[in-house]
Amino acid sequence: LNKHHWTESSEAFSSFHSESGLWGISGSCRPEKTREMTFALVEQFHKLKDDFVTDEELDRARNMLKCNVLTQLESRLVLFEDIGRQILTYGKREDAATMCAKIDAVSKEDIREVVRKAIKQPPTFSTVG
Repeated sequence: LNKHHWTESSEAFSSFHSESGLWGISGSCRPEKTREMTFALVEQFHKLKDDFVTDEELDRARNMLKCNVLTQLESRLVLFEDIGRQILTYGKREDAATMCAKIDAVSKEDIREVVRKAIKQPPTFSTVG
């Protein structure tokens, strides 16, 4: 999304539970650009469905995710929430090294397959501005 100078921020998000979850991309921009932002995010989904991410993009994403996870776990509140969520979801808690190893194991094929499965159902898009 760097080619869209009007984009203020964008990021992927996920929320998982034992039997369901939510995955998506959010972005922010000036109110007059909300239509363009929505189209740009849709374009990103379709790009991920059809093309593999580059090695550089995958490495950057892995490093950013590991950094975000490890940084957030420095907060006791987030740490305790994470412990509870993992126990409720998996029945056990995984340590940071295990989480990082799982992040490193994600492949280009995994990403494309997740996106393809996710968009088999009609996606929901929302714009506020």
